[in-house]
Amino acid sequence: MLLKAMLTESEQGHGGFALITGPPGFDKSGLVHAFADRAARAGATHLSATCLRNEQNITLGVVHQISQSLSAVLGATPEALKPLRAAVLNAGPRGIRPEDLNWIGVTHGLWETIADRAKQSVVLITIDDIQYADSVSLDILLHFINRLRGTSIFMVFTVTEEPSGVPFGIQSDLMHHPQCRRIKLTPYSPDEIARMARARLGAEPGTELVDEIHRVSGGNALLVRALIEDRQDAGGATAPLVVGDDFAGSVRTLLNRVNGLSLRLLRVAAVLGPYATPPLLSEMLRIKPSTVESTLGWLTETGLMNAHEFRHRAAREAVLDSMDANTLRELNRRAARLLHIVGMQPGVIADHVLASGPPYEPWALDLVREAACQAIAADDYRLAVRYLRHAVELCGGDDDRAAVTLALTKALWRLNPSSMIAHSRALMQAARDGRLAADDVYWLLTRMLWLGHEDAAEELFGLLEGMECATGPGRADPEDGHAGMRRLSAEHWLAGTHPPLLHRLRGTYRPSALPEGGEQLPNGLHAMTVAALAATLREGETKADLMAAERFLQSVQPGDFDVELVEAALFSLVYSDRITEASSLAEALHRLAERHSSPTLTSVFAAFRAHIAERRGELPEAVEYGRLSLRTLPPRSLGVLAALPLAALIEAHTEMGEYQEAERYLSHPLPESVYRTRYGLHYLGARGRYRVAVGRAHAALDDFLKCGTLMDTWEVDTPLLVPWRLGAAGVSVILHNNARARKFLELHQALPHGHSPRIRGYALMVLAAAEEMGRRPQLLRKAIDMLQDSGHNMELAHALTRLSHSLAALGETDKARLVGRQADTVVRQVHAEPLRQSVESAIETGFGAALLQNGQNLLSPAEYRVASLAALGYTNREIAKRAHITVSTVEQHLTRIYRKLHVNGRNDLSRMFSAKEQESADYAPRGIPGSA
Repeated sequence: MLLKAMLTESEQGHGGFALITGPPGFDKSGLVHAFADRAARAGATHLSATCLRNEQNITLGVVHQISQSLSAVLGATPEALKPLRAAVLNAGPRGIRPEDLNWIGVTHGLWETIADRAKQSVVLITIDDIQYADSVSLDILLHFINRLRGTSIFMVFTVTEEPSGVPFGIQSDLMHHPQCRRIKLTPYSPDEIARMARARLGAEPGTELVDEIHRVSGGNALLVRALIEDRQDAGGATAPLVVGDDFAGSVRTLLNRVNGLSLRLLRVAAVLGPYATPPLLSEMLRIKPSTVESTLGWLTETGLMNAHEFRHRAAREAVLDSMDANTLRELNRRAARLLHIVGMQPGVIADHVLASGPPYEPWALDLVREAACQAIAADDYRLAVRYLRHAVELCGGDDDRAAVTLALTKALWRLNPSSMIAHSRALMQAARDGRLAADDVYWLLTRMLWLGHEDAAEELFGLLEGMECATGPGRADPEDGHAGMRRLSAEHWLAGTHPPLLHRLRGTYRPSALPEGGEQLPNGLHAMTVAALAATLREGETKADLMAAERFLQSVQPGDFDVELVEAALFSLVYSDRITEASSLAEALHRLAERHSSPTLTSVFAAFRAHIAERRGELPEAVEYGRLSLRTLPPRSLGVLAALPLAALIEAHTEMGEYQEAERYLSHPLPESVYRTRYGLHYLGARGRYRVAVGRAHAALDDFLKCGTLMDTWEVDTPLLVPWRLGAAGVSVILHNNARARKFLELHQALPHGHSPRIRGYALMVLAAAEEMGRRPQLLRKAIDMLQDSGHNMELAHALTRLSHSLAALGETDKARLVGRQADTVVRQVHAEPLRQSVESAIETGFGAALLQNGQNLLSPAEYRVASLAALGYTNREIAKRAHITVSTVEQHLTRIYRKLHVNGRNDLSRMFSAKEQESADYAPRGIPGSA
């Protein structure tokens, strides 16, 4: 080490002088202190002083520190130094006055005292940050340096380099002195960082950690030490880098050691962030590009920056935090003007506009609105809300304020619908004043309905009607049909989802026909799609409506996510019992919504998926998506739609036997307006089925009847919406009122419920329950046949379970066990625990073991299929129809089967089948292993 060698030379009477240089934070002081400690332990006399920036104008401040240090070593103040001590005690705030002291005498006295001490042991004099020494002290120190030759005195000074290098005064007086040996410190290498980390953390640091520390710190000793301490606070030597409070504090320490242009450039670079290019920095600072480049090079050497970027965002944040509010606002204002002039993208400029505060530039409003539009296009609704909240403050006129408030409300709705309530009054007034277009009035109407504000929705509907006919500035032109299409859409949406409000406005719903070529008119496809939902609920599905709905859903994009439009198309399929197509499309739409950062859309599409999953008998999925919907948005924010995921959760948990969970969701408060919507019907139906399951039959009947009264009044009395008559009939059977059950069934049969296999199978199950025991198996087999291909496994599980129990009650034990095994398979698939428990008794371990061990391998696949159907009681003709073969072929198969299995007839077959065989029966539900 050079310092040690020079100290040795000094001990031998060859006094020397070293100047340690380097950027701030390079631990120059630490190096000197460590060297001085070792020297003192070896017997050297150590005298020290520290120069401070705010004390550099105090005359003789540094020399006084050295004299104090010397007095402490000697144990008393030498006579030659007493005048200096007295002068210091009487000094003013600017130090010692010239007339108070004999400078030459003090200089010679101090030198002679130091030289005398050097005769006993080598004297080491260290001074930190010599660039801040007062001029008189610096002259005296230079005098000492000139007299070092032939002494045992070694002097070591540190100096912090500036962008232009070592300060000029230090260069000319000290660094270029013949006695000076300059030592320039360099950044820590990865190996040096690894050694420091190992010593501090007590373990070998990971390579990734060392490389990250080197990258973030640039090898600056102060920053390296801070990052190691942050890692130590977090624990572990191999974990990833942690940039915490120690690092931020060290950056602030460095800022105190940076001044002038370097500090100004750091502040401007922090404000400009990733756009702090040399040309922009030059413009902001009004200095030459070459000066910017050289200063950036020096800041890179310090470890704070890398070229024109901060090495880590925490460093930038520390610089921003170090500025007072007024300075920060002014820099942001200047940055906004400059970036606007150079044509930077609106979002970048808007951030500076918002940070600068008033007064704003004339172009600020348009720019912030454009930035909000770009944020919305990028699905960053939180950023859009931030811009638009400030844009409202920038508005100077009512038209601008209405437009910005509407944009803000739409962005808020994507995040949380309930947050738009704060702006609803202003938007209602803007609609009354004619400041909103027809599209916007329609949007506001549907959102008021969402939140249950029916009076506001009614008023908005009236405004749409007026806009359909009115002309004038700010109004829609009646010739383009724009407002008319929106009025039609609103009318159809009310008919399909909020019928009581439409009845209040129109009385009986009579759908208005679209004008010729209406699909080509503005919003014509929208009106047609919403009309399809209303038509499906009243008249049953039409091929044209369903094709239009499916075509729309397959082509919808995130920007087209008009929720009621997507819902209308999707539920047109659901209420037409095209549940498989609806499920597939809902899944695709949900994935699309999740990718676009809107909690509202994620919650809504999760609610749709929960409803569809529950209809399909996919109970775990219904619970998963129902919970996701309510976890993403609370029921209050979902408004009246909250009834949909709640209904799915209540039904799913009920079918799974988790009654406490179902009751928990029933305890969620819902606004009364829910029961004036289509969603409320689903909720009533779900609550009725829960009450049946927990033995509250009378309360369940009330729910079904209330549901029926509403549906009849609203003219949406289709079992594809809620089969309330079947629910009421089932409860009547439980209450031992079969006559009333049959009456409900007769009323149900009179409905034009179409060809839905789910509803027909459900009706046959209820009818079987109301019939004598001997007639039940035939009805239940028909129900099973209908439900087999319907995609509704929950109803299939119920039908199989009831058939098993009916057969058992009739004494056909073997057949009951066989059907029970198949029921058990389906029940386990849908996770319906109560049903599983009810069929468990029908299953006997080891049943049909002879066939399992000997017979299955004897039969061909075709014979095996025929044998399984015959064992279940199907006739030869029924087997032929289901297996798509002739009756003669069935008879031939059975002859061979009897011979191979050594049985006498059909009755013996059922006793031989095992669980494995029944799983392969022809009417096993799709998706079950072994189904045909």
